[in-house]
Amino acid sequence: MSKKLFKVCLILLISIQFIFSSPVFAESENLVKNPGFEEGNDESVYFWQTHCWEKAEGVTEFFIDESVYHSGGKSACIVNHSENDSRYMQPIKVKGDTYYRLSCWVKTENVGTKTKGANISIEGSLDTSRDIRETSDNWEYLELYGKTSPNQETFTLTIGLGGYGNTNTGKIWIDDVEVVELESLPAGKTAINLDPKYTGGNQNTSENTGGKIFMIFIALIFFLILLAVIFVIFFKDKMPGFNAKAAQTDKPAAKKNQKDNDEKWIKVKFDKIDFIIMGVMTLVYLCVALYNLGDFKVPTTSWEPTLPGEYFTVDLGKEATLSRIYYYCGLGSNKYNPFSKLRVEYLNENQEFEYLATIDKKELQDIFKWKYVDTAPVTTTQLKFIVDSTGGAFNEIAIVEQNSKEPLKNIKIIDSVLEDESKATIGNLFDEPDKFAFKPSYMNGMYFDEIYHARTAFEHIHRMSPYETTHPPLGKIFIALGILVFGMVPFGWRIVGTLFGVAMVPVMYMFGKKVFHDRFYAFCTAFLMMFDFMHFSQTRIATIDSYVTLFVILMYYHMYDYFINKSYNTTLKESLKPLFLSGLFFGLGAASKWIAIYGAAGLALLFFVNKGTEFWEYRKISTGKSKKKPLWIGDYPSNLGITIGACVLFFIIIPLVIYILSYIPYMLVPGDNKGITVFIENSKHMFEYHSKLEAEHPYQSAWWEWPIMAKPMAFYFGSDLEPGMTSKIFTMGNPAVWWVGLLALLIVAIFALSKVNKNLVVLFTLAATTFGYVALPKTIFTETLKAQSAELCWAVIFFALIAILLVLSKLDTDILITSAVSSVAFGTILYLFKDIERGDAYLKSGNTQLIIWACLLICITLLFIGIYRYDKKMMVPLAGLIFQYVPWIAVPRIAFIYHYFSIVPFLILLIVYVIKKAADKHSGVKYFACVYLGIVMALFILFYPGLSGLEVPTSYMRYLKWFNTWYF
Repeated sequence: MSKKLFKVCLILLISIQFIFSSPVFAESENLVKNPGFEEGNDESVYFWQTHCWEKAEGVTEFFIDESVYHSGGKSACIVNHSENDSRYMQPIKVKGDTYYRLSCWVKTENVGTKTKGANISIEGSLDTSRDIRETSDNWEYLELYGKTSPNQETFTLTIGLGGYGNTNTGKIWIDDVEVVELESLPAGKTAINLDPKYTGGNQNTSENTGGKIFMIFIALIFFLILLAVIFVIFFKDKMPGFNAKAAQTDKPAAKKNQKDNDEKWIKVKFDKIDFIIMGVMTLVYLCVALYNLGDFKVPTTSWEPTLPGEYFTVDLGKEATLSRIYYYCGLGSNKYNPFSKLRVEYLNENQEFEYLATIDKKELQDIFKWKYVDTAPVTTTQLKFIVDSTGGAFNEIAIVEQNSKEPLKNIKIIDSVLEDESKATIGNLFDEPDKFAFKPSYMNGMYFDEIYHARTAFEHIHRMSPYETTHPPLGKIFIALGILVFGMVPFGWRIVGTLFGVAMVPVMYMFGKKVFHDRFYAFCTAFLMMFDFMHFSQTRIATIDSYVTLFVILMYYHMYDYFINKSYNTTLKESLKPLFLSGLFFGLGAASKWIAIYGAAGLALLFFVNKGTEFWEYRKISTGKSKKKPLWIGDYPSNLGITIGACVLFFIIIPLVIYILSYIPYMLVPGDNKGITVFIENSKHMFEYHSKLEAEHPYQSAWWEWPIMAKPMAFYFGSDLEPGMTSKIFTMGNPAVWWVGLLALLIVAIFALSKVNKNLVVLFTLAATTFGYVALPKTIFTETLKAQSAELCWAVIFFALIAILLVLSKLDTDILITSAVSSVAFGTILYLFKDIERGDAYLKSGNTQLIIWACLLICITLLFIGIYRYDKKMMVPLAGLIFQYVPWIAVPRIAFIYHYFSIVPFLILLIVYVIKKAADKHSGVKYFACVYLGIVMALFILFYPGLSGLEVPTSYMRYLKWFNTWYF
């Protein structure tokens, strides 16, 4: 009998040992001293220190409250009367390379909603638990998991109101603080780095990190092979071992007979090789663009509470120790208040319901994404959900128990008190468990401005009043097409914009072939667009910039045909085709975003320059003494009238019709009786909004900062990541494209000015430097270059340029006089504007605006005159660049770097043009061009994680931060 008893005891002992070694239960004692603030008084709370960013008297109060507590008889209280970052702090002795759970209970009152509220964190780190804002009726549980570095001995626990860069107001109570050691990280939980100073290798990266890095390596090899193949295609005739004939280009017969060409309509043809190259490039980019674009499965059925006080009770199907409650936020019927709050109670051991957590859909950006709340580790069989406020919908609720990444499956609604209209859809909250995502990310939810544009696309489909009305509707209609095909899922609301981005690759190839008549330069044009950072990141997010940018490219693409040709060299009908297509795409662009209207001025300039040249030829020939006149002379006046009339149709009437038709979703909203006039009212609203918008944003940047990429813009910051891992999406340009593009623009400007009278070049220099001094902030020199005087810097620039002109002119007398007069004028400008304070009032003043626009008009006019004389065809990309960019100088509202997107295609054409000019003189330049393309692609691969949201070590992302202003 004793042997049997011994065996039973041994088995029990082994079982108990196993249980206590399990990750779920493997927790040590609480390492926090005085965790309930029971010891000490207001002047000295034992073992705790206080800290606040603003230390002025009366800003913040710290005290012990004996009237409000979670357990025991006291709690710690912080009151921020003014905005502050205030905390209770305690050093915690820890072991190296060990996991810990940090937790506490907090209660809030009138905490501000715009910045971080009550939270738990560690000193020196930006990572925090979820934060509690506004007023909480119950005590809320906060927890944070972390891991120490190998040799770490202590960290400082902080619990407070606000955070680094997040000052806030309000009152919070803190109680029952815990820091416990864990043998391992519970399944499904993520841990922060508890040693902010530790920069060593990550000890616990995610399982697939190695696979992702390997994938990047494979992608690099793949693209290098692709580049090698293209290299062989173009240069095989010059490489040893290849006896193939030189590849034939599609240069027009101009080299054989320029005179014949002048009498024909120049039209570039695309052959089989062109289509193969375009097809391969498009397919490759399509694969890259579609990878991790977004999930196909997210909850789509919804339930919207009707009245406060409604409730329903669910049976979990088992006794479970809870960890998290997830909820996927829908939209709801309230346009401006899509918020709802559910109070969650659990059935305790006394068979009574007790408060557990709050599901709070409280912010505009909390739509079409997964959110969750960590719960106290209570064990229960039932949960009760009580409606506290209404307005928004919930698509799904998922309940996750401790040490699991999957939701409980057998949940049943066993009791409910709901309004009639709610009962029919309450089951939608638990009907799609297969679409659960344990880790919320951009893959399964909206980010950045998708909450406006993709949401409005959803509203158009369901005939709801649109929320986003600050841009024309067509872009959102395109987004809606993807949603109609794939559903209201991330892939669905992003796919059409991505396909537009994919289409830019072959379109830029065709544009390059049309301009340069050589498939190598066409390939270069498409390649630079293919691997530009902004092209990638901006077309994979459900905003409207993809659509307008493609339409802007196409409207200039077709105007190019008309501009470089003479209408009398073909039939009237044939000459009107490019005008029709240009006007069509202008209308589509304007109905997507108003920035396409900027380009209308460029189109008009190109058209009237072409017509002016033709009319001058017509007058010269028709009034000449020659008796034999070309056949087109007789028909030209009537054809000119028809063409101008057609332009009214193509560029005014048809675009206006497209613009009005894009408002059909507005007209279909039930109860909206505005009819066709809705587009007028909305257009007025848009103008007032953009002209009067006064706001600030951490990523706002001025028009002059975009080309130099002074401030890239972050779209997304990942959460729930492994220690030392980062996931981000930001938008900026490829440095090898944008910065080289600036150099190319300068070179093209020099080409243009070389065809202008030297005295006018001095005038250009005066206008350009005056514009720079008057329009740009002085801080460019005083802060960036640490210069003492902005005036001195601008004077040095001006006189250096004048000196160069004088040397090139060999001290020509006329140039000397012009330079002297210009120097006096520039010196006067420097003196008059030296002590003027440069704020908004300064930039909006009449004198400032007069000088700015007079200088711009002079510079632009001289550039166009020069480039028309130097190389007429380059006037098209130059017009596209200038008229898409310069209007932003006059835009009063805040702007961002992504507004430069529609300018990038024309910058790329200038880069390729400079490459071609160099290659025409030195054949070896093509080899250097291939090296340049390789650098462009290498930078794309290097920055790919930050453009795509790929998870990488935080240290890797730090290497991409080349400048302090790159806040991503």
